[in-house]
Amino acid sequence: MISLDGELDASNADELAGYVQRCAGYCEWLVLDLNDLEFIGTAGFSVLKAITSRCADAMVYCTTVPGPAVTRLLRICDPTNALPTTSSVADALAGVQGFRPVS
Repeated sequence: MISLDGELDASNADELAGYVQRCAGYCEWLVLDLNDLEFIGTAGFSVLKAITSRCADAMVYCTTVPGPAVTRLLRICDPTNALPTTSSVADALAGVQGFRPVS
């Protein structure tokens, strides 16, 4: 599980992408806890989409727990709910319990 706080924007989105890419190479699941983000820009949203896509390609279970800032952005940038989200960290971890990677 990766928890973020503060801001996610063009100044640090690439850093997050690189960190997650390194982590995803060694895991079967990834939960991004974004409850404490105070701001997320469109670059942050783009990196979340890229992370989700890379995890799907690698058959890594991935979900995002959005906080208020992320929820506001998703209403605008993701009206079809393409980004996998979970309502709470507890629910996300429960989903991990049931995840079985395809061999």
